[in-house]
Amino acid sequence: MKHLRLLLVLAALWLAPRTEAARVISVSELNYNPLGGSDYEFIELVNLGATSFDLSGASFTNGVSYTFKAGVTLAPGARIVVCRTRSAFTTLYGSSGITLASGSYSGKLSDTGDTLVLVSGGGAQLLKFTYSSSGAWPSRANGLGSSLECIDPAGDLNDPLNWRSSTEYNGSPGRAGVGPLNTIVINEVLSHTDPPLEDAIELYNLAATNVDLSNWYISNNRAVPKKFHVPAGTVVPPHTFKVFYELRDTGSPAGFNSTGSGTDPEFTFNSAHGDEAVLLSTTGGTNLQYWVDAVSFGSAPHGVSFGRYPDFTGPTVLMDHLTLGTSVDATYPPEFLTTFRMGTGASNSLPKVGPLVINRIMYHPLTNGDEFVELLNIATTNTPLFDPFAPTNTWLLSKAIDFVFPTNNYLAAGAKLLVVPTTPDAFRAKYGIPAAVQIFGPYTNSLGNSGDTIELYRSDPPQAPPHPDAGYVPYILVEKVSYLPAAPWPVEADGTGAALLRKNPSLYANDPSNWTVDVLPPPVVGITQLNATTVQLSFTAAPGQGYVVESTTDVSSASTWKTLQVLDPTVNGSTVNLPVAVTGTRQFLRVR
Repeated sequence: MKHLRLLLVLAALWLAPRTEAARVISVSELNYNPLGGSDYEFIELVNLGATSFDLSGASFTNGVSYTFKAGVTLAPGARIVVCRTRSAFTTLYGSSGITLASGSYSGKLSDTGDTLVLVSGGGAQLLKFTYSSSGAWPSRANGLGSSLECIDPAGDLNDPLNWRSSTEYNGSPGRAGVGPLNTIVINEVLSHTDPPLEDAIELYNLAATNVDLSNWYISNNRAVPKKFHVPAGTVVPPHTFKVFYELRDTGSPAGFNSTGSGTDPEFTFNSAHGDEAVLLSTTGGTNLQYWVDAVSFGSAPHGVSFGRYPDFTGPTVLMDHLTLGTSVDATYPPEFLTTFRMGTGASNSLPKVGPLVINRIMYHPLTNGDEFVELLNIATTNTPLFDPFAPTNTWLLSKAIDFVFPTNNYLAAGAKLLVVPTTPDAFRAKYGIPAAVQIFGPYTNSLGNSGDTIELYRSDPPQAPPHPDAGYVPYILVEKVSYLPAAPWPVEADGTGAALLRKNPSLYANDPSNWTVDVLPPPVVGITQLNATTVQLSFTAAPGQGYVVESTTDVSSASTWKTLQVLDPTVNGSTVNLPVAVTGTRQFLRVR
């Protein structure tokens, strides 16, 4: 019997799934698409164990081909680098402080993604993971001057969120990367301007000490980082702002477009297509050192800036008003340009909200129910869902679902509309929606039950001649909501028949604290014994509301509830009398 028990234990251990917990050797950095070409590729390994690890005979068998020579050991916490072309690597990075494996690997790392496999000298798999250049994978590592750096080498190597673009320009082979610097951040960007405004970039010093920006670079293109060379002697005191302006037609070296040409190395931002702003430090002169900060942003309306929300730390969103340090805005006459340039920065305003907002989201309805998105006009005037000067350019919903509004439609002040996945007539009839409520549809795709993003856009006026992009129609992001079926988002909206409901339509949309659930009170259910094997449940159904009748013999376990019947919504509501068969055992019933 002892032998049988031992065999069973061994069998259980043998059949148990192998997990990443046993991984000792991991990849900590990867330069798969380096500047200058594939000769500068490298793979960095790290020993996660508490003892030295013998790499003798270990081989990369997929992605690239390389075998470690006999006697190669890696101390606990130590790193070793395998490169593609040794001479190119040492020319760029040197060899001081870097444990560089002998020789070079053959093949090359794919610029679009690949699977790397490392096996021991005995053939046991040491690691296997797949990287990519698309989706949620860090984009700057794809040929823009960063390596791909693992945040937690002991974590899931296949998870793009466990990777980041290196802060170090060209990466940090042989040593741990410094990670996010959290010193100077790009806090506000003004990209769509006419006098008395001009493009501007506001920086903020998060540190408790002065930061010397002498000879740093600011650019609107990660692929061409060396554009505006910050003048020597530019120092930002702790917790203060620094604003750089175009200084158009001044010839001043303190402006990033001082001649007004807008051509390299000078620049202006592309407000129609969206753009980016990047900040890089140097080791002195022109040698790039760190990617200090970078922000990307979409199309912008005239005179409206992008700023971080929350201030200094959050993503960039359109701001309610300019906060560059003066009261000058797009309504001022052109002669106020000099006054505008006097702004030295200020804390950001709240995000711009409206005139239309996403007010209600039904993303996970009950069985036989339907998704929908509700929009609300918070303006005091009617809002056209199209450009009055170009009526075929209309508002649209994008990302999780796609829908383009037809032209010549307005939403009255304070009114709501619904966008639905079915035909508007069918949805109105099914749920008894009043005729005064506009319904649009059907939209394509669907709202994800596990979380998704909804974006609402409006069209801006088309680019006019002689602009090289004449005729192009910019689309401005009006609202964005990225919901989840988990905290801090209200979990009660996940499949219970309740929708997400905005608490305050005038506040920022993409904040889970500004959402609750739209819940009808549960029905009051009466129960009548019809005979020995049947009871009748009676309740009044609300108009347009579906219900599920469930039973269980154990109320302590949520997983034991079984669906007995699904009741479709009715237009006017009704009194429901539902016979339910019962057994001799104790039984619990509920309606939800």
